[in-house]
Amino acid sequence: MKKRFDIQKFFTELILLLGTVLLLLPVYYFVIGAFKVRKQIIQHPLTISKSMFTLDNFPRAMKALHYWNAIRNTGLITIGALFLIIIIASLAGFAIARIRFRLFETYYSLLVVCMVIPFVACVIPLVVLNKQLGLLNTLFGPIAIQVGWNIPFATFLFSGFMRGIPKDLEDAAYIDGCSTFGVYRKIFLPLLAPVTASCCIVSGLGIWNDYLVSKTNLKDTAFPTLMVGMYTFFGAKQTEYGYAFAGVLLTSVPMMVLFLFLQKYFIKGIAAGSVKG
Repeated sequence: MKKRFDIQKFFTELILLLGTVLLLLPVYYFVIGAFKVRKQIIQHPLTISKSMFTLDNFPRAMKALHYWNAIRNTGLITIGALFLIIIIASLAGFAIARIRFRLFETYYSLLVVCMVIPFVACVIPLVVLNKQLGLLNTLFGPIAIQVGWNIPFATFLFSGFMRGIPKDLEDAAYIDGCSTFGVYRKIFLPLLAPVTASCCIVSGLGIWNDYLVSKTNLKDTAFPTLMVGMYTFFGAKQTEYGYAFAGVLLTSVPMMVLFLFLQKYFIKGIAAGSVKG
């Protein structure tokens, strides 16, 4: 029996394909632009040939970015912030999801409210607070801000995920003599890989790509970061597109590698953490 042609499915898939092409077009544009000089990018924006191909943009971009110093600073901020976010948010999520206490429910409601506050409105108070605490122009200043800003979303994910874990596992651990913290460490913590991976990708991507916090809290010369360095390619009179595209490619590689390693957990963790909450 011949399979009937489904015109509705055909047009749906066609629209999705066109949407995918449109989304990938800017990526294709900057990837090939990283291997061309500025003149060729302007004259031939969507094509590349052997005569156009060059690798000169990359060493120049690395020098302008102070790449190894910048990637070290950006990596320390990202890893330090993620470590604290995961520890604090997982503990808070466990308390909200499993401990019957009205104060925790109130805390959870406040966290959800905090998720809708625009970050731009908090920049000046955060800079003033960091200055008063002596954290201005130190790497711990941006780490503290990123931790505080990302904890509400991370706690939302962790608490939602933990609410979906069967209560029988928890009851069995209590019967065996586990304390409350022991239940968190021995039962819940090993099961948190999917939601932890989702938190690392979502929060880590925002921290890695941050410009505003680093620009307002760090001196460019003492503590350069990748995103702050990227703006050196965009001048008032001329933009070095080739260097900028090469810089974008260089700064994107670490996050691409992270996503490739954690992608199998990403969708599972997002779905479990948001739906069950």
